[in-house]
Amino acid sequence: MFRLLPDLPPHVVGFVLDGTVTKPDMDVLFGEVEAALARGHVHIVGEITGVGGLTLEALGAQVGRSFGIVGQIGKVDRYAVVTDTRWIETLASAQGSLIPGLDVQVWPRAERADAVAWASEPLAA
Repeated sequence: MFRLLPDLPPHVVGFVLDGTVTKPDMDVLFGEVEAALARGHVHIVGEITGVGGLTLEALGAQVGRSFGIVGQIGKVDRYAVVTDTRWIETLASAQGSLIPGLDVQVWPRAERADAVAWASEPLAA
């Protein structure tokens, strides 16, 4: 299951992921991120409870569209990851270490509201 989180500020893209990711899922997510990037800097919040894999089409969509926004990666300031899964937490923390300027914070699912509040904070001036 994939769905966008509703009612977030315009600079925040939020999603929930539990299970297999399809190409239509990736299209929706990248469309939201691209639209937010067109307006300026972005914060992301992702609640990831389980990953059942990517369909082959989804993987192709992810790779193709990732190259399209790689030049704007410096405009993604915060990524709040909400998970109770240890390997996802480890992967998210590593991602924060590898991408300069990206602040990645991880919260357990019981603290999802705190993660959303952090990601929703106003953009730095």
